[in-house]
Amino acid sequence: MDIPPEVLQETHARFISRDAERTRTLERLTVGGPMAANSQEQLEARLTRLGVPYADACSLAEGRERMAAVTGRWPGKTRIQAERVLGANDLVGVAYLDLARSASRAVGRVVLKDTRGRTVGFGTGWLCSPRAILTNHHVLEDIATARLAVIEFNYELLPDGELATPVTLPLDPETLFVTSESLDYSLVAVRGDTSAYGWLPMIGSADKTVLGEALSIVQHPGGETKQIALRENRLVDLLPDFLHYETDTSPGSSGSPVFNDAWEVVALHHSGVPRTDAQGRTLRRDGQPLQPGDPDSDIDWIANEGVRVSRILNDLRTRADAADSALVAEVLSGNRPPIIVSAPAVPGQGVREAISALDLGLVTPGPDGVASWPVTLSIKVRGGEAGLPQPVPQPEPEQPGAYLDPQDEAKAAAYYEGLAVDNTPQARFLALSQLVTRTHTQTPRYSPASELYPAVDVWPDGKLRSLYSAREHTPEELIAADLAAQTRRTELAARESIALDTLEEAFPYNCEHVVPQSWFSKREPMRGDLHHLFACEPDCNSFRGNTPYFDFPDYGEALRSDCGRRDPGEFEPAHGKGAAARATLYFLLRYPGVVRQYSARHLDTLLAWHVATPPGDWERHRNALIFARQGNRNPLIDHPEWGALVDFSEGLGR
Repeated sequence: MDIPPEVLQETHARFISRDAERTRTLERLTVGGPMAANSQEQLEARLTRLGVPYADACSLAEGRERMAAVTGRWPGKTRIQAERVLGANDLVGVAYLDLARSASRAVGRVVLKDTRGRTVGFGTGWLCSPRAILTNHHVLEDIATARLAVIEFNYELLPDGELATPVTLPLDPETLFVTSESLDYSLVAVRGDTSAYGWLPMIGSADKTVLGEALSIVQHPGGETKQIALRENRLVDLLPDFLHYETDTSPGSSGSPVFNDAWEVVALHHSGVPRTDAQGRTLRRDGQPLQPGDPDSDIDWIANEGVRVSRILNDLRTRADAADSALVAEVLSGNRPPIIVSAPAVPGQGVREAISALDLGLVTPGPDGVASWPVTLSIKVRGGEAGLPQPVPQPEPEQPGAYLDPQDEAKAAAYYEGLAVDNTPQARFLALSQLVTRTHTQTPRYSPASELYPAVDVWPDGKLRSLYSAREHTPEELIAADLAAQTRRTELAARESIALDTLEEAFPYNCEHVVPQSWFSKREPMRGDLHHLFACEPDCNSFRGNTPYFDFPDYGEALRSDCGRRDPGEFEPAHGKGAAARATLYFLLRYPGVVRQYSARHLDTLLAWHVATPPGDWERHRNALIFARQGNRNPLIDHPEWGALVDFSEGLGR
């Protein structure tokens, strides 16, 4: 698909307008790599998302000094990790290849046809949800063009050089067609079974890449078989709507996804930046001006431009023609599909064999503390806990594919209808306490693998995040890890006559009670109350122990681990303060008199964290699903302003 002249001109104009800034960026990259070319805030956000917290590498003061000196030198192992994840070190784990292969499945060749069915051009497109593809506006500029076009998956060469069997699916613009000429994207429904290809979720976070980071692009150049430009590329400029990067692309690559090293899509590729002469004419590779009829492959490309995924998502959220579309809601949800990989199997096919392999060291946990393996399950359990946890059926959302229930605001209003909020702080506490207790009509037993991980604690990108460290996991990872721990406990209890409660400390779940279980003697319904349960790796859970929350004045200079800082009798988490505070305050409302470990100064800390980090979509999503499961809500998520109006000391044990 030849790029329209006006797109080339606009792309070139944006590129040359940034010459001075880009030159400075390239100088910093040459001297100190990505750590010298980005601000401290950008680095901290990016590395935290990747699980290498900036503050763990050096103190904030040291970081400022190093940034000012443009050295980018960090000590020891952390510097190696930071370089690796930001692209300054070319070593990546072999799982990178599995992720690349899985991501590439969702990319297809867009074939443009005329009314007689003849092929007139090519582009690239990719599934951004199970039922929609994304490509460029200049590839599919209107419904009429999309109606005649098709997308081909599996148009690629196999390892033996043979062509795979392509699968051709028609587009369905009558069901969905949303396009933007200024951002050069078209979102189109696709007909047919796409389950074999997965999809590439669009994630709105701004911390998916930084200057100098390696990028990759999967493409169908010139309509050829699927190809990849792998990591030999750098992001060189960040604009509000666009990214500029050094990547090998060709005509037909229009509409390709641009990936970071975690195989998250950061941009929709839409045009190269052509070399021009003094008169502004586009030059061919032979140095001569481009002539009418010359193919794009003759152009002397000097850089590439992609449309930022976050900008496309923002546009979709504000468009009237997308507001009521269930397919657009699926795209905006950012849910992730399962990763399709080929992984070595553990000897033996059962859970017992897999756990034995763990004991023998045949399988070791990854850097996040989670070990994964393929197993075929056939479990019989005698006494104690149940076998394979089954996800609890979740209520269907009012709007299919929506992360947030669009009716939840109305449900919340009905929940608090008639509640007196213009009384004394003590009376308000009593009214809220009675409400959340009276409406707690269902009391699920403690089973995070079935109650928490499958849906309740899932973020908009489809992942779970450890409450204190923010490390990311898929729900499947934590369900498998908890199942292995549960099975191991059951086996040892049956063989050694050890109480299951005792064994839980040796084989814990990946779950945190923000009000420690020892404070309420592991009694139900407190133990299974979902409002104060969060995904959290055992190392962070153990690091905190049963210590009350605390706010250290010098926290930024004294981070002790990825999980936070702990001194005797005091713990401050590295992440999740606002959510942890609101969950603790809910517990005081629901179970007044149980918590005896907090005093007025602790309440001041919790309320300060509540104000500093207001609830977002993740907590609103949790609150809605827990309301459907238990019948009660956390008032501070629905009404953050009530925090200052309620006397939570009424809930403390004396």
